[in-house]
Amino acid sequence: MIDQASFAVWFSVRRDDRLGGVGQYEQTAVELKPVAEHVVSLAQLQPGERVLDLAIGTGNAAIFAARSGAVPTGLDAAARLIDVARARAASEGLDASFLVGDVQALPFDDHAFEVALSVFGVIFANDANRALGEMIRVLAPGGRALLSVWVPTGPIDAMVGTFGRAIATATGVTPTRFAWHDTEAVRELATRHNAHVSFHDGELRVTASSPEAYLVANEQLHPMSLTGRPLLEQAGSYSQVREQALHILRQGNEDPQAFRVTSPYRVIEVSI
Repeated sequence: MIDQASFAVWFSVRRDDRLGGVGQYEQTAVELKPVAEHVVSLAQLQPGERVLDLAIGTGNAAIFAARSGAVPTGLDAAARLIDVARARAASEGLDASFLVGDVQALPFDDHAFEVALSVFGVIFANDANRALGEMIRVLAPGGRALLSVWVPTGPIDAMVGTFGRAIATATGVTPTRFAWHDTEAVRELATRHNAHVSFHDGELRVTASSPEAYLVANEQLHPMSLTGRPLLEQAGSYSQVREQALHILRQGNEDPQAFRVTSPYRVIEVSI
């Protein structure tokens, strides 16, 4: 099982660089499309409903919502990713708006939306209580929110944990993060905001031509790899950690002719 703090360390290392556009998050966004589609399907959106997509990446959930006839607004801290999402929506002629902002301080009035969504976005906020509180604040009475979270198991999770723990060792920084995968912890958090939660489990299939190709692609493009690798190289541990990560991917590979692994996730449905 992944050390949640280690994952947070890796993601948080120079996170402003990720938000500023280091690497190509677009590749990861394509990989996560099935989860966004699942989240939107669970929301059972109605035509004309006002939908807020938080920490949108390249806008997957907002675009699925617009295709269903809802009216989405997407928010992300990364201006470049907002531009990508805006261009994607425009290319399909979809009714959607996008803006730069902080999920912990939403620039919207109370009760401004019927639905709020977040696909692996809100879970990376520094203050989970504040982020969930803001998500709930902007919901209209009877509104609903759905956010996806990783369940800490599987080869990708183990690989991320290997890098994360190494970076924690190299930097001496191990922040505490909220355990979004813990259903009881989430229930307690929701209760603080007079909200109720239910849970839906899912699995994301990740594929590539080989374990080696998957790792190389992430080394070259993924923002976390590009920000974390220099720290490990400076510490002199990158090569060893990389071999450990590759071993994990090989051992967990479900397709001997290529590369396929399964990553479990959970969708938290919040009702008020």
